[in-house]
Amino acid sequence: MSKALNSVRHFSREPLWVALAAISLLAIGIPFFFLVSGMMGIVMAVAPLGLLIILLVVVNPYPFWLAYFFLVPLLLIVNDLFPTGSFTRLFGLLMVVLSVPNILLSKRTPSFKITAVGASLLVFFAGCCLSLLSSWFIKEAFLGVGLFFGNLLLYWTCVNLFSDEKRLRTILDFFIIGMVVQSLISVVMKFFSHPLARAIGTITDANYFGFWLLPFLTISFYSGFGAEKRWKRIFYFSAFLLISLALPLTYSRSMLMIFVPLQVFLFTRFKKPLLGILLLFVGTIIFYFAFQRYFASTGLNLMSFFTATRVGSIVWRSHFAVKAVEMFLDYPLFGIGVDCFYYFFRFYSETTPYVFNPVIHNSYLEILSGTGLAGFLPFIGILFFSLRNFWRTRKFYSKIKDRRRALLVEGLMVAFTASLLSHLFLSAQHNILLYFLIAVSTIVSNNTEKKVMANMPP
Repeated sequence: MSKALNSVRHFSREPLWVALAAISLLAIGIPFFFLVSGMMGIVMAVAPLGLLIILLVVVNPYPFWLAYFFLVPLLLIVNDLFPTGSFTRLFGLLMVVLSVPNILLSKRTPSFKITAVGASLLVFFAGCCLSLLSSWFIKEAFLGVGLFFGNLLLYWTCVNLFSDEKRLRTILDFFIIGMVVQSLISVVMKFFSHPLARAIGTITDANYFGFWLLPFLTISFYSGFGAEKRWKRIFYFSAFLLISLALPLTYSRSMLMIFVPLQVFLFTRFKKPLLGILLLFVGTIIFYFAFQRYFASTGLNLMSFFTATRVGSIVWRSHFAVKAVEMFLDYPLFGIGVDCFYYFFRFYSETTPYVFNPVIHNSYLEILSGTGLAGFLPFIGILFFSLRNFWRTRKFYSKIKDRRRALLVEGLMVAFTASLLSHLFLSAQHNILLYFLIAVSTIVSNNTEKKVMANMPP
């Protein structure tokens, strides 16, 4: 089996043969498009090519994961026009499923080692399952548990597929390039589209755009200081600058509340306060001119923009947070069920959920009310042990004076912390970015263990 798999894998890495196979299968399928009418004809036409792609993913999923991490945030650009949000999430789960055979059949031993993070993830998923005791009659609860199971598999897949240090660096660079492309699109569209468009041209919800940008803004900054080649430093600092200019244009006050202190920390950490002040000044000017038509039409100024607009949003979010705590107090052990806040809200508020979409906008309260202590405590354990992995790994590289790796791990730790802070304002508990960063904490910790074992005397 291993020999046969290796031969197929070798074929999958030959672009010429893959291209010929794809063209041949497409040629075979095209006649069905004309011979069979309707959706069935389309399915039969693309089925052979789809089967080839599935085979290639099963055999060698790594390049497809690179494409996925680059394209998925980008595909959400059209989320306002097409319902791609659920599609991209479904495609991610499909990628996880197709990656499992490669891990199990590869020569390297699949990693089944139970770490503190892995054990916390398993206990957390058990808590999610127990939450069904309160919501077994709501189908969305099963869908929510299924998404968490997908995230559990995503963690295991990332730990196995991206365990190599070079692969991890490549994945991070692909994410950064994707964020740069999105930032460029958003800045251009901001100045040439409707002034209230926020960051449309990126992710549908501007908050989520900031949620994606914050970690990779941080990683770019640290990577720039750790890069040894000049062109890499130029690339990473340019990415940091563009992302820093794009994030304020999201019109997301919750992300700006994290962005500004993060910038202060970054420039203070590397003793560049004057550059930080200059960037903040330039960003404020660009931010104002991007919204000048909006300010002129509403009579707002920069201060009232932050204090007077969308007060209703703040009031509603506070109301939802209070109701989430009340639900937890009524169901403290197993919660009301994953993703069931919308359905229980009507029993806790006189306001019908159809008046204002009841979303807690806080991942921690979402998990606390949804899974109770059975899920919330292990979830906090996941975050704690992930931060511990980053901290210990950074300490190890600092001790052996490996500045480049120490800066990278520190950047990942700060990026993870920024992501956790953004979860205070978003119900993003299913987002793949969170579980990817959790997996990265295990990867860097495992790589450190390998280096320690390699340097130990026999």
